[in-house]
Amino acid sequence: MPNILNKHRYDVAKWIFSGPTPYHYCLELGLITPDEASFPPLHGMALLGTCLKVMQDHGRFVEKMSLDTVDEHVVHSLFNEYQLNNISFELSSFKGYTDHNELIDFHVSNYRAGKSELALTCLLKVYLELKRLGIPVYRVVPSRMAIKTIFDILFSRAQSHVYEKQKVAIIGVDLLSEGRISKKAVFSFEESRKMLEFQQELLRVTKVLNGSLVDKGGGTYFIYTTQGDYELLTSKNTISFIAEEINMRTSLNFHIGIGAGYTIYDAEQHVQLAFEYAASREDCKVAFVNEDNVFTNLTILNYTYESSYQLPEYWQAVLKKHNYKETIPAKIYHYIKLKNFTHFTGEVITALLKNTDRNTRRILNEMEQIGLIRTLAEEQGSGRPGRPKKVYELVIEEKVK
Repeated sequence: MPNILNKHRYDVAKWIFSGPTPYHYCLELGLITPDEASFPPLHGMALLGTCLKVMQDHGRFVEKMSLDTVDEHVVHSLFNEYQLNNISFELSSFKGYTDHNELIDFHVSNYRAGKSELALTCLLKVYLELKRLGIPVYRVVPSRMAIKTIFDILFSRAQSHVYEKQKVAIIGVDLLSEGRISKKAVFSFEESRKMLEFQQELLRVTKVLNGSLVDKGGGTYFIYTTQGDYELLTSKNTISFIAEEINMRTSLNFHIGIGAGYTIYDAEQHVQLAFEYAASREDCKVAFVNEDNVFTNLTILNYTYESSYQLPEYWQAVLKKHNYKETIPAKIYHYIKLKNFTHFTGEVITALLKNTDRNTRRILNEMEQIGLIRTLAEEQGSGRPGRPKKVYELVIEEKVK
């Protein structure tokens, strides 16, 4: 079951479970949320129908029964409503997912102590074991009407859910003043290169979002997509994590404003409100405004657009000792940490720095010589000509030589 839910969780609008036990089991494991799933109720027609069958089979009024997996308050309310207070239930404490053996012991102990004449259970495994032990037992199963009702409810919710996911979502990216390209007749090569890299990163995000990228001018870009695509993107990485990756690759500073709405106009207005909200707060670089005008700061605590990163003391000491400029080593260090890589190759650094292979080899050789990284191995047998690829790891703590 966990494998099925993990694989298809975001492909299915609503899940329906056979009963409360598998539902609460998955809920406790964090595989679903209450909004994503439900199960046919057992406390209504199913319970009353089972009690009626008990009376019919025994030809008399059975007063004492044990019952599991149903909320005590619900049972009392139901039987009070129909004035069936003469039926006495021994109820197991309902606490979500409960081990089968615990429920079996509950029914056995009540029957042998004379507190119940028979057992009512919602679980097949408990039912079969009690039958084997010779204890009179009936299984409470959802009625067809209850199953149809829950399917109708889930279908209605699923339609609403799909409609919700089709809401317009716009991710706005606004370059900060120091990141904007100055309005000169002739751009420097470095400025043009930075802007091209920045636009390429936005196109990469746009592709994942199945969206459309629009240059609004003045250093502002809008990515038009749907709420569902946006949630799918952020289910894997937070938007601030994605923004930090872009910042590391381009060294440009920007705010992100995300707006959601039922129309494009509403979403665009909410993006502008998100920009204003981010600009008014020092601790906010990524802001979200939903269709109800609710503002949310999505900036993570360790999020930063600064080019000078906080490095370990060892790295600071090595860079200072060798008078080595920290910009590139800091970018490499934080990117490897951000991606949680235990080791890396020159190709990763070339992609990060938008560099040539030759320049990357030079930088990594220098960093290795001063003791910031070390070679773990060399990849052989790639089938391509040229020197073998080195595999590196970061050196975090060592004596400064």
